[in-house]
Amino acid sequence: MPDGIDPDFVQEMFPTLSEMTYLDNAATGIPPMTCVNAMNAFLENRITAKGDFEETLENLKEIREHLAKLLGGKRGNYGFMPNTTSGLNAFAHSIEYPEESNVVLCDLEFPANYVPWQHLCRLYGVELRVVNSTDGAAPTEAFKEQVDENTRVLAISQVQFESGFRSDLRALAKIIHGVGGFLVADIIQAAGWANTDLVKEEVDFAAGQAAKWMLGPIGAGYVYASDRIIDELKPKYLGWWGIKGIEEYSYFEREPFQDAKKFQIGSPAMIAYVGMLESLRMLNSLTAKAREDAALENAEYLRGLLREKKIGYYEFQDNHKSPIVSCMPEDVEDLNKKLKDKRIHCSVRNGRLRVSPHFYNSKEDIDRLVEYMG
Repeated sequence: MPDGIDPDFVQEMFPTLSEMTYLDNAATGIPPMTCVNAMNAFLENRITAKGDFEETLENLKEIREHLAKLLGGKRGNYGFMPNTTSGLNAFAHSIEYPEESNVVLCDLEFPANYVPWQHLCRLYGVELRVVNSTDGAAPTEAFKEQVDENTRVLAISQVQFESGFRSDLRALAKIIHGVGGFLVADIIQAAGWANTDLVKEEVDFAAGQAAKWMLGPIGAGYVYASDRIIDELKPKYLGWWGIKGIEEYSYFEREPFQDAKKFQIGSPAMIAYVGMLESLRMLNSLTAKAREDAALENAEYLRGLLREKKIGYYEFQDNHKSPIVSCMPEDVEDLNKKLKDKRIHCSVRNGRLRVSPHFYNSKEDIDRLVEYMG
């Protein structure tokens, strides 16, 4: 177990990890038992008519506070959406696109962070500019070449889902802010392991959900909107969860919240957010440095073993590394089937084996994987 992580804590929170080798956190993480127990309790309360709306609002308030602790900013910078895609769409349609506007992204993006922009550009006649990657990386300089005075949005994943390349958000923010545009980040592959602060990184808007490195339920999504831009954003859709006086039900002229809650439309999937709260409590009980160091240490240990076996993988400079290791063992599809038979969980993405250890993994997990890799 990496330094700074208590093995007893891991065993208590994640007992099923002793029954398998789980190295697929870039797909979905394993929720802690506190998350599972809270969701079960929620259902028990439903069938016995326990709980009230005030308690629900207090839980959501606490979630936003934990998000701020985890990712930077303050409670008002965060609101809830069903998933990452919904959050990115919400932003995409909340700003104006003057004639000759363009949006810049790269060809490494997961569909959640390019389909919304493709669709928007078709709807509004906006030009979509795509940065071509090289060996799994999309360098800052490549974006600089595409951004001009008409660029409204630079859309980027903080960590790329397949290659594991970690973007330099602050450098990208400098580029896009220099022309008056917005930096919009998909943070789903970073939030939970990365020691990051969206305010310091100068991100304008971000979206993610709890199911991956945050070790929460599927369907508990969230957005971040910076203080710098929040007043400029005009959501295309407004619902009763995004307005002032949410506990007042009579008819009168309603106004949206002045913070990121204005992106909320209708009732969230509360069972998912009950679980998310416990996952966030667990994550924030560890220091951000301990989580990041442990995940990166596990990934670096894997890279060393791959070098010994002469198995190729995407290699980046230290500031662009993440816990996602995308490698090329022989017969990758057959290998992955064999691994699953042995209860070793990874993924295949674009013809490569994607291995993604978290803080709760160990060198023994990595050793067990590598012994099947030729």
